[in-house]
Order: sequence, then C-alpha cells, then structure tokens
Amino acid sequence: MMSKAYSRYVLVALTAVYTLNLVDRVMVMLLLQPIKMDLHVSDTQLGFVTGIAFGLFYSTLGVPIARLADRGNRVTIAATAIGLWGLTVMSYVLVTNFVQLACARVAAAVGEAGGKAPTYSLIGDYFPLPAERTRAMAVYWLSSPAAGLIGFIGGGALSAHFGWRLTFFLMGIPGLLLAILVRLTIQEPRMSAAADASKDAGFPTLGEVAAALWRQRSCRHVSIALILFYTMGLGLAPWQAAFLMRSHGMATAEVGLWFGLIFGLAGIAGVLLGGYVTSRWFTHNERGQMRVTAVMAASLLPCYVAFLTLPARYQALIAFVPLTVVFNFFLAPTYALLQRLVRSDMRATSMAVVMLLANLIGMGLGPQAVGLLSDLLQPTLGTDALRYAMLAMSFIAAWAGYHFWQVGSTVERDLSAAARPPVLLA
Repeated sequence: MMSKAYSRYVLVALTAVYTLNLVDRVMVMLLLQPIKMDLHVSDTQLGFVTGIAFGLFYSTLGVPIARLADRGNRVTIAATAIGLWGLTVMSYVLVTNFVQLACARVAAAVGEAGGKAPTYSLIGDYFPLPAERTRAMAVYWLSSPAAGLIGFIGGGALSAHFGWRLTFFLMGIPGLLLAILVRLTIQEPRMSAAADASKDAGFPTLGEVAAALWRQRSCRHVSIALILFYTMGLGLAPWQAAFLMRSHGMATAEVGLWFGLIFGLAGIAGVLLGGYVTSRWFTHNERGQMRVTAVMAASLLPCYVAFLTLPARYQALIAFVPLTVVFNFFLAPTYALLQRLVRSDMRATSMAVVMLLANLIGMGLGPQAVGLLSDLLQPTLGTDALRYAMLAMSFIAAWAGYHFWQVGSTVERDLSAAARPPVLLA
C-alpha cells in the first residue's frame, strides 16, 4: 500500500505532466496573432492548424494509447508522451511557413495524445475513495489554470524578448526533464505485466466500452455535455487573445500578462470551488452535483456575451474573470463521476472515447468554424467580424447545460448499478 505522502507526490507529478501538455495550447492561443502577422496566413488557415490539424491526430491517437493505458504500464506511457511533447514543441523554432506550422501542430498532437489518459487513470488507483478522488481530481485539473499562468505570463514575456519561435523552444525543455522524473520516481500500482496479461481474455473491447457509455443514460448525457462543452470552449479559446488584440488594440505581452493572471488565479478558484462545493455540500448527492454543474455551464452564455460585447478593454477583462471561474467549475466533479460510472478496466478507454468525440468535433471543427465565419463576416464587419463569430459559438453553453441537468435524473440509479458486481453466466 502506498503512503499518503507518496500518493500526494504522484498527484503533483501527474498534474505537472498534464500542465505541460496544456502549455503548448495556451501559448498557441496567445501567439496566434503574431504567428498570423509573421507567416501571412488567413483566419481559416489558423483555424485549421489550431483545430483539425491538431485535433484529428490528438483525438484518434488518444484511443489506442488509452487502450494500452487500461492494461499496460501507464507510467512508461506518460513519461514517453511528455518527453515526445517536449521535443516536438522545441521543433517550432524551425517553422517558417503555413505547411511547416501545420506539421508542427500535428507533431505536438502526437506527444500530447499520450499525456491525459494514463495520468487520469493512475489517479483513480492512487485515490480510490469517492470523496478523496473528487479532491484529487480538483488538484489534477489545476493543470488548466496553472498552464494559463505559465503559458500566458511566461509565453508573453519570452515572446516580447525572443519572438514566438524561441518561446516554444524554451517551453519544451521542461518536458524532457519531467519525462525522466516521472519514469524514475513513480510506481505503476497494478500487478506485474504477466499478471495483467492473464486478464486479457476478459478485457473489454473498444466496442463494448462505447456501447456501455451509450447504453447507460448518465454516461450518455455526460458524454454529450462534454462534447458540446469542448466544442464551445475549444472553438473559442484559440481566438480570445486575437479578439483582444484586434478589437481592443492590446499588445501580445499585455494580453499575456492579463490572461495569465485571470486564467491562473480565477481558474484555480473555479477548480477548487467546484471540488469544494461538490465534495463538501454534495458529498453523497451526485444528483445535486450535476444540477449545480448544469446551472454553471448554462451561465457561461451571459459571461461570454459580456466579454465579447462590452466596449472597453478593461470591462472585457473584468467580464473574463467570472467566465474563467465558471468554466473551470465543472471539471473535478464531472471527471470524478465519469470514473465511477464505468469499470476500472474501462476507465482510460472510456475517457478517451469521450474525448475522441469531444476533440474531433470541438477541437477539430470549433476553431475552424469560428475562423471561417470570421472570414465570411470580414467584408461587412471589419475587425468586429471575429467578435460576432465568437458570439455565435457561445450559445452552445445552454445546450451543454441541458445535458448536465439530465444527468441528475439518472445518476444515482446508474451509480448503484455500476457498483454491483457483474452477473456471471454459467
């Protein structure tokens, strides 16, 4: 049995792995406008490299990697992935045109694809009890605001001094160091590989995992809600910094500083608030957890409307604070619940299947749709084209909130069914 101190160390290390995975995407968000000006590319092309070029490979590779994580050595997979990520991000220093930029995004996607599933699955083994797992998930999801602090503030400062290419190169170095640390210091809590191999006969197929997710109503609605949530979030995220630069005349370093503080501090507040509210006030009330999550998800719509329509830059930045808090609120309770709704040997694969759809649609089509709409509106709206393209995408928040609300109707029954041992037929 692992000590509590060691389990906490593992949690911090796994959170660091996922944080670095997200730093790359944060810096792309920040540096999209300088990249556009330097490489002379259109919004449609930027939508492609931030969406389909990255999302297609990130999503499709995530499933086979998750299959390995459900029965293989998750520590080795995570260490290899973060090391590969570091190398590929450093390769951005060689980019000089659109084709090379697209190839660099594909390479980064390959490295990032192996970071989430094994780390997510490992947390379930190191923190098996429901309440402690929710709290552990809250710490794990601090990776998102932490990536904002590092990527926006660090990326903005480095970009101002060294340019966007060298900024990516420098940010990739910690990935190599963390890969070595993870491989040497974290233990895989499963039995030996030989013992795991003996269980392969009963290992669920990908089709069985997908069928289980669809057949159970709570999983189905959680999956749809997450797909919609990521479509909106990933569709809007790459354009937020560009919006402030175009519509409010802010410089890259200025946006980086403000976004770093807001994403970091407000994001941390949102993640911890979501974990605290659900683990303290709704400890044994998953229905209440999902209903609160639904209300928070739907409230993103007025938050985005305020951010995108307020006339002054500081008004927009102030509106971005509650938006960031709300956006991070749902992470800990939702992913902790998803782990509990499926068997342990489906944990990484079920997450990967959901994220495959969320990323293919959200990351693949979301930024592309905003970029296309922005280019279509450009002749009539000028610099405000991006504002209204983003505003149209924000209405998905209400749809996602509906599905989170529906989870509350069935979650208690489905958790009871998931906790029962399977019936073995003679």
